[in-house]
Amino acid sequence: MTTTSEPALSLHGIRVIDLSRVIAGPWCGALLADLGADVIKVEDTGPGDESRTWPPHKDGEAAAYLLFNRNKRGIALDLKTPEAVEVVKRLVQTADVVIENFRTGTMESFGLGYDVLSAINPRLIYCSVSAFGRTGPRKDSPGYEALMQAFSGIMSITGEPGGQPVRAGVSFLDLTTGILCAFGVSNAIIQRQRTGLGQRVDGSLLETAVSLLAFHAEGYLLTGALPRALGSGHPSLSPYRNFKCRDGQWIFIAAANDRFWQKLARALDRGDLAGDPRFEKNQGRVAHRAELESLLEQTIGALDRESLLKRLEEADVPATPVNTVDQVMNDPQTAERGIVQRAMHPTLGEIPVVGTPLHFSRMSPGVRRAAPLRGEHTDIVLTDLGYTPAEIRTLRDKKVTI
Repeated sequence: MTTTSEPALSLHGIRVIDLSRVIAGPWCGALLADLGADVIKVEDTGPGDESRTWPPHKDGEAAAYLLFNRNKRGIALDLKTPEAVEVVKRLVQTADVVIENFRTGTMESFGLGYDVLSAINPRLIYCSVSAFGRTGPRKDSPGYEALMQAFSGIMSITGEPGGQPVRAGVSFLDLTTGILCAFGVSNAIIQRQRTGLGQRVDGSLLETAVSLLAFHAEGYLLTGALPRALGSGHPSLSPYRNFKCRDGQWIFIAAANDRFWQKLARALDRGDLAGDPRFEKNQGRVAHRAELESLLEQTIGALDRESLLKRLEEADVPATPVNTVDQVMNDPQTAERGIVQRAMHPTLGEIPVVGTPLHFSRMSPGVRRAAPLRGEHTDIVLTDLGYTPAEIRTLRDKKVTI
């Protein structure tokens, strides 16, 4: 809740009905909630959000669910019942945004499609999140993060040269789709201020993936050049990759331009490489990548990581240890930026939560409320909609809610 001493967040007063599950849709909702929106998460009356089942758990609560649903209120509804559909329609009357990521046609089968809900509330912004988008020959196909990394071509350029295609360790398509949908919803809210009308926002993992292929996709379109897997390397830069040190630890060196390359060569006492005409310019280093990086592997492989890092820092060469997750979460820079925030959970007590990844000079978005227990705020929300205690008991008796 915003205090009188703290400026209102940008989305204060915006109400979001979050009908989505797992990552992309819930992450969109969480980001909107971080910025002040009142987000009401609607879960089914069975097991609830799938992310509740994902290890690791702390006393029965899943880390993934806690992250993607912070700052929300939670209710439980069986959308296959007409009574639950009526609840959603009542919510929509005063809502600003609906988020859903059911397979194409599911919301329409519930009687909650865009045409129906926008007729109830013409100011409604209806955000649909899907694998392939709501149009086209693949619109009905299911999609998960790994499937879309494979379909989009991203797996083909991930992994070691000559090795099998590899899934990226982070679910970045789901997460980025959530970010883009939050961006889309925010822009639809701005346009509504001018027109008075809501609209549909259609986000898909496929379009996110192709946009993130970025220069790989554009390079193919312009020149026909087909990207390939380079391990930790970069198709347009060299040396720009991981190297293994004598002590078995890894270091990433980013000699991203000719100036840094000269500094690196001098720091490694490899004046012969610095003066080699094949390696003088970045284009040459990329063309002769295999020879250059093989020579660097030998040189770096004879040095221990800490001493090499110190040497590179003194030489102003961009380099970093390849950290494990625990190392970065305990790094002083992570602490200084306030990335980890705290929230009170109904059963776990105070818990750490990865917070909002943006800072503003005139407002302070962040984690204000832990993710809700399943159906935790059902009675409060239904009461606000005008349901009496007797009507709420009837809904429970009919298994419309829990």
